[in-house]
Amino acid sequence: MISLNGNLTDEIGSDFFLKNRAFRLGDGFFETIRAIDGKVFNWPSHYQRIKACADAMNMDFHPVYSEASMLRSIEQLLKANQIGAGGRVRITFFREGTGGYSSTSNKLGFIAEARGHHINKFLLNDKGLVVAVCNAYPKRKDRFSAFKYMGNSTSILAAQWAQKMNVDDALIINESGHIIEATSSNIFVVKDNKLYTPGVKSGCVSGTSRLLVLNAAVDMGIPIFEAELTPDFILQSEEVFLTNAIAGIKWVGGFSSKRYFHKMSGQILDHINQETAVLS
Repeated sequence: MISLNGNLTDEIGSDFFLKNRAFRLGDGFFETIRAIDGKVFNWPSHYQRIKACADAMNMDFHPVYSEASMLRSIEQLLKANQIGAGGRVRITFFREGTGGYSSTSNKLGFIAEARGHHINKFLLNDKGLVVAVCNAYPKRKDRFSAFKYMGNSTSILAAQWAQKMNVDDALIINESGHIIEATSSNIFVVKDNKLYTPGVKSGCVSGTSRLLVLNAAVDMGIPIFEAELTPDFILQSEEVFLTNAIAGIKWVGGFSSKRYFHKMSGQILDHINQETAVLS
């Protein structure tokens, strides 16, 4: 069962994707969302980013897609697919018009799909990730770099590079050569009990879990700084971890010759889980 523009359906016309602008032209963006106890997690942050991306791409956000109504349609989808515990939702947004590069309409449409996830809370990975810097595909800084837009060739090619290099993930650089994120995650570095992360203006995605970590750090009294990360800075740090909406936090165990642990990242994730339990 999927949701098309908020309406549950178990089938789509055979020519839908042949006509759809996201498929034909990459004219769209997407959002990945975690479900906990069968409910959408951190929805306000996701909704704000959806609206901001639609605005950046000049897509008309119909008033019927209010924060409450869209949330209701996603939770109906979770229920229809019998997801009462952990789950993951992907929503693909697209411009509904026809035509070539010049569309007949700027109206926003979306397809939401949901499936179960094997865990019902955020868990820290048992084994630390091994990461490396991918210099081959720098990410451009522009008005779209903060969003998860279709056809993100930088992340796709960097992920392939990571496979070839036999590492768990690639660290992506911007045009200035600074490390800004991983292929599907934001990056945080711990040094001298302080937390460092690239600013959104550096070109990284404005991650919803990035915001969760920043808020948790404020609650815990951890000093936070936005920084231009370099390999040398990461090698001098005590911890490195990645964040995204599905996994929460993934700690890095190895970068170049350096090995890391996960004391602060574990404490932050515990705090987020405790806050999640209070809200549920």
